[in-house]
Amino acid sequence: MKSLVEFATLLVLLWIAGPTTGQILRIGHCPSFSVLKDFEMDKYLGTWYQVERYFSFPGMSGKCWTQTYYPDPEVEGRYKLRMDYRDFVVENKMTAEMDIYQDMADDPATLTSQLFSMPFTADDYQVLSTDYTNYAIEYRCEDRGLFQRRESLWLLSRSPFPKSWVMKEARSVVASLGLKMSSLRPVTQDCYLPHRGLHPVRPHPQHTTNRNNFIQMYSRAPPLQQHHKLIELPRQPHFAYPALSGPERSSL
Repeated sequence: MKSLVEFATLLVLLWIAGPTTGQILRIGHCPSFSVLKDFEMDKYLGTWYQVERYFSFPGMSGKCWTQTYYPDPEVEGRYKLRMDYRDFVVENKMTAEMDIYQDMADDPATLTSQLFSMPFTADDYQVLSTDYTNYAIEYRCEDRGLFQRRESLWLLSRSPFPKSWVMKEARSVVASLGLKMSSLRPVTQDCYLPHRGLHPVRPHPQHTTNRNNFIQMYSRAPPLQQHHKLIELPRQPHFAYPALSGPERSSL
């Protein structure tokens, strides 16, 4: 019963928020961006880690979000997207899959996501920029009336901890497109730190060093030489005799 509730919650979350969570409301209509006509989906396949995205409610969004694109094993020319993340409380792993379509022949970078082939869950988002090996920028926008829109933006990387130059390049693209930089928030990816493994590596008892050995090991000063010196104490009688007077001394 618990797993069913968690699964239903995940479906509602993905349907409301689009492919992944992270959205803001802004004034005005959705902007239009140039089409990536040379976009190649085959190069885009694989796992992407969410590094930054627009603000989202932390309690619902979880952490350690990944997006894995792969070919649909049943339908040629179609793709699948697997979403993985962990909740903040007990770090249960949640997974959901959706269908990915490229319905626009003249715009291959606009993708349509759909849950369980249900048309009412279909949603479009766009790959604004990618180099396929380091970073990708995904964007989704929905008009919410005459003067309001809902925007979602994700900065993805092939690594959960990308190098600074990768993120610098991705942010420069976001800034050049006129998107709001101040609303970007980092996505927690601490699930992929080395110490979070199931079997942490512990040092062997023979390799442990105490504080004194550590200081001596990394000190440039020569090791301290301990010289043992015998201290000679003055000899004293075991018993103290009373002092004798003159006659008593002569009688002896």
